Amino acid sequence: MPGCPYFIANTFVHLFGSLFLTGISTEQPIFTDLDKKPLTHIALFVIVLLLLSFIINIENTALKYFLFIIFCILFGQILSGFVKRLRQENLLSDTLTIVAIIFVCMFGVGIYDKNNILKWTNYLYAGLVGLFIAILINSLIPKTQKIAQTTHMWLSRLVVLLFTLYLAHDVQVMKLHAKKCNSNPDYISESLNVYLDIINLFTGVGDSFSK
Repeated sequence: MPGCPYFIANTFVHLFGSLFLTGISTEQPIFTDLDKKPLTHIALFVIVLLLLSFIINIENTALKYFLFIIFCILFGQILSGFVKRLRQENLLSDTLTIVAIIFVCMFGVGIYDKNNILKWTNYLYAGLVGLFIAILINSLIPKTQKIAQTTHMWLSRLVVLLFTLYLAHDVQVMKLHAKKCNSNPDYISESLNVYLDIINLFTGVGDSFSK
């Protein structure tokens, strides 16, 4: 028997709550035309990374919940321009549907597979590092060049593939933690990895179809 019978269910309550906050935030942008304000965009991204670092490392207290809420809202602000573009291209509902299908399938794989995907941890991490470097290099190429546009499309598809696998992997990590959980489980930290998997899937799928 798992150490906490409702561990996974409670983790997913936190996950869906965080996605809801992020989704609401994308619909209420504080900064208009954020994509045209690179310094503001970068500043928000740095703040989000700092918040993520604090959230991961601090104890499970009310402060952690407060920072997590701010983190989700600011992440929504970063995504607001992307969501607006998908809506203008009539791709938002299709993107959300595809992400939902991937999530359900990989959740099933993660739950019912006997933790075989955990053996891929080092390979997935190496793939993540390589993908990050490739995206960074591609971002330095002017977007007006066709090679940059083509590379961006294929990198987006690799993002989808990688985070599809990561989703099943992180569900299996959650299963292991459920068996070892104590009397004060940290549901925020547990839900963060899957939250980031879904956000990356959303942007990857959207970019794959966007013009």
